[in-house]
Amino acid sequence: MGLLLLSPATLRTIDVVLSSDPPSPAPKPIPSYTTYDDIRGHILLTSSIPQSFSCVEISLFGTVRTTHQDHIAPIIAVPGTRHVFLKLNMPLPPSAYGATSSSDGSGGAEDTHHLTPGQPLKIPFHFVVPARLLPIACTHDYDSPAIQDAHLQPPPSLGNFLLPRDDLAPEMASVTYGVHAKLMSVPPSASSYPQTLASTLRKIHVVPASPEAPPLSAGKDSRYVLSKTKSLRRGVFKGKLGTLTLSTTQPRAFRLPPPPTNHTTPPPSTLTTLTLHFHPTSPTDLPPRLGALTAKIRATTVHSIRPARGIPDEETRSSPYEIHSGAYNTHISLASHEVTPAAAPWTYVVPAPAYERRDSGYSTGESDVETATATAAAGKTGPYYTATIPLPLSLPGNKTWVPTFHSCLVSRFYTLMIELMVHPPGKSAVPSCLALKVPVQILGQGREGREEAFEAGGRAVADSGALGWEGEGGGDLDVGVAGVTEGLQGVAVTEAGDELPGYVTPAWRVRRR
Repeated sequence: MGLLLLSPATLRTIDVVLSSDPPSPAPKPIPSYTTYDDIRGHILLTSSIPQSFSCVEISLFGTVRTTHQDHIAPIIAVPGTRHVFLKLNMPLPPSAYGATSSSDGSGGAEDTHHLTPGQPLKIPFHFVVPARLLPIACTHDYDSPAIQDAHLQPPPSLGNFLLPRDDLAPEMASVTYGVHAKLMSVPPSASSYPQTLASTLRKIHVVPASPEAPPLSAGKDSRYVLSKTKSLRRGVFKGKLGTLTLSTTQPRAFRLPPPPTNHTTPPPSTLTTLTLHFHPTSPTDLPPRLGALTAKIRATTVHSIRPARGIPDEETRSSPYEIHSGAYNTHISLASHEVTPAAAPWTYVVPAPAYERRDSGYSTGESDVETATATAAAGKTGPYYTATIPLPLSLPGNKTWVPTFHSCLVSRFYTLMIELMVHPPGKSAVPSCLALKVPVQILGQGREGREEAFEAGGRAVADSGALGWEGEGGGDLDVGVAGVTEGLQGVAVTEAGDELPGYVTPAWRVRRR
């Protein structure tokens, strides 16, 4: 996919070839990587005429782009922000250019390399997907250190239609990873800068491993609904039948297997349990019949043109009238079926007297705690009915699921929308619907043993104290020393250790009207 940026377009070409690419000239697939995965390949340079150049720059980029269409007029251009949160430069020794070099021996900017027609040049590269970003990637104001800790987790790829399946992302937000290569000219003088002769960007798909966060605490005024209570009636003009309470807890996270996946990979799944408590008005009243049960997952993508000070989840999501950010919601069905009496039988419970339950001074069983909590919540002390509905959930395979993440400009989180229909006995009774809104996480899983192998390899660590911001003009600051470790046929490659490229400073770019 290498393209020349300067005319004539057919004279010089540059291409990024990954080690996972098929040998056939078919369209190149979009490879997927996770944390600590090796990204290996080579840069292929060709020229139709003799061409001199000074160097080849190879970088692993991570970029966030957001736009926000507000209602302020007149609109000259849609306001947007671009943030380079990751840039790894691949330092190349002179031997990486093979026998095409002519140098004065100083190793400085006077080195000149040559491309010969009919003799393509291959330059290998090696990157590793990092587990953390440097603190310089998040230097804005935030409400607590936990916000910066979340922002320094590498975000997953989002948007840009990298994969054939929908990732539920809007056009206003994208997270892009790619290997960027540039062929630089020989500067005409010592005081001038080299020009870009050709460049290319090979996009890749990254799904970093992420830890599971503690369950959210849903308070009284929370937007999440973990428990719902309704009064049921015997009919339209009849008396009260009783009180029904539907409750659940936040389930364990959906865990995405490390890429690549295929049709034989089991889908990510989790299990949530619904608990029903029915407190009848009269001891002769029977509990309602359970009907349709549906479960959907809502994917919320929050995008902003200004860095976020907090974690924009359902609890703290900004107003829809916020002029600097917006939220995009998509609902996907996970389950829909009728609850049969055999799947969720009602159990009649007669609570023990208070003095019998306080003999030991404390409770030793979870069932006692749950029963006392449900009874106190409904304000009832008499006999009641209870039922339990196990609800296994799996993510459909026709979507590209993005792990839950929170970055400076883009966040993605998920909510389970559960609805249960109940039918009170009686011909004139009106069915009721109980709805819950439960937070849930989707996590990316790394490969087992990859972190230990990476740490055992003695990788070089960049010094963040030497980093600074990259301005609009864009000077690059290299940190660390790396060598080329992968040999290619027909190319002279010098073994210079197994260290990896170092960081350079991230950059913000704001486009204003």
